[in-house]
Amino acid sequence: MSRITATGKLRWWQVALIAIAVSALGSLSAIMPSKKQKKLYNNKLEQAPWAPPSWVFAPAWTINNFFLIRALESVLKRDIDGKRKLLLLQAGIWAVFFSFNFVYFRKKSPLLAAIWTMSDNIMAIASMLISARADKKLSLNYLPLVLWTSFASTLADYQAVKNPDPVFNSKALID
Repeated sequence: MSRITATGKLRWWQVALIAIAVSALGSLSAIMPSKKQKKLYNNKLEQAPWAPPSWVFAPAWTINNFFLIRALESVLKRDIDGKRKLLLLQAGIWAVFFSFNFVYFRKKSPLLAAIWTMSDNIMAIASMLISARADKKLSLNYLPLVLWTSFASTLADYQAVKNPDPVFNSKALID
């Protein structure tokens, strides 16, 4: 049995495995000296009242990454209008994904986390709009990321205004 279909397209379960691996790699940038320190940081920050439990983030990002990988595979294999822009946006999305945990957990910056989340949302929306001109089905691969980052932006913005930021040496904007 071949690893890839005859058309060279990855099977859904292969994309799922890649998404899980990518998500696990993304979490490496958040490694702190101890789980106790990470828990203390999470409990220390004032969270939005509508924030989901922290365990929701890993499956949400695995789902987002699944669809992003499907979109990337489709864009790479085709000659579509906006291909270069979509690839640049994908690179930006991945850069945000792989650096987010570093700015949030290691640098402990709610303000940078809000900027990263908003940037991710803007790039996801732009990707969806650009790809919709070429292929509406392709554009739907960006929908989970658009929805998630729209929601996550509200959480990040709340944290940015309700918590001090050590990177910018700033106090909470709203107490």
